Amino acid sequence: MARGSQSDDEYVRERPAWIIPGLVLIGVLTFSGAFLYYYFGPTPSEILGLDPRASAADRKIETIVADRRFLIPENYTRYPTQRGGGRLTNIDMHALLPDMTPYETGLQERFIDNSADSDVVYFALAETQTPLTASRRLKEIYSKYLAAPEPEQDRAGLQRFTFRNDSGYANQDLLVATDDEDRMVLLLCDRRGPLVDSPNCTRSLLLGPRLDLTYRFKRSHLSDWREIDRAVTKLVGEFESREQVDELQGPIFD
Repeated sequence: MARGSQSDDEYVRERPAWIIPGLVLIGVLTFSGAFLYYYFGPTPSEILGLDPRASAADRKIETIVADRRFLIPENYTRYPTQRGGGRLTNIDMHALLPDMTPYETGLQERFIDNSADSDVVYFALAETQTPLTASRRLKEIYSKYLAAPEPEQDRAGLQRFTFRNDSGYANQDLLVATDDEDRMVLLLCDRRGPLVDSPNCTRSLLLGPRLDLTYRFKRSHLSDWREIDRAVTKLVGEFESREQVDELQGPIFD
């Protein structure tokens, strides 16, 4: 009876005084860590190497794109995930005009510049399942959307076609010329407007049965298009390796 009449307070266990402050501290640290990671931590794409990240290393990466072998210095490449070498469907690169200068730490501000006068040229090699020459692209794709069948003369010395306003190319111009090898050049150029304050010009060139070279530069450099075309195609030609190698070796260290 005496045991049954004991006060319930005898069965109440006292909690240590530090538990509540400790839980509050853990909560604050967890929230702060999540906040800092959300705003300053790497994204999943960055962790996987899917976001652009320039490299100043000059080691050569051996890769095959569309059965063509290339040795590309790492400081020309844009994506970490493409720096492992091997067989790739595409590889993306960048350089500075006019000399196709590769990335280095001291040039970072110029490489991240996206103003209308930026000197960065982006270029890529890609395997294509639907190879089209420029003449076929003009005939089979662009000709359906032209505002007029005959071009006008552009200030840069190219022939300029405009697109119909109801087409998906309404805010672009199509500029046509021939390059040093007498191949048709199609430059698809953005027009400056309320939504486009830094317009680009893009050319796609079929280098082989399944290999496309695409490059783009700011429209402000359009008057130098021929020099840019020579520089890009020359550099890509220098990357191509004509030597037979038994197996892919990935990055090559000199």
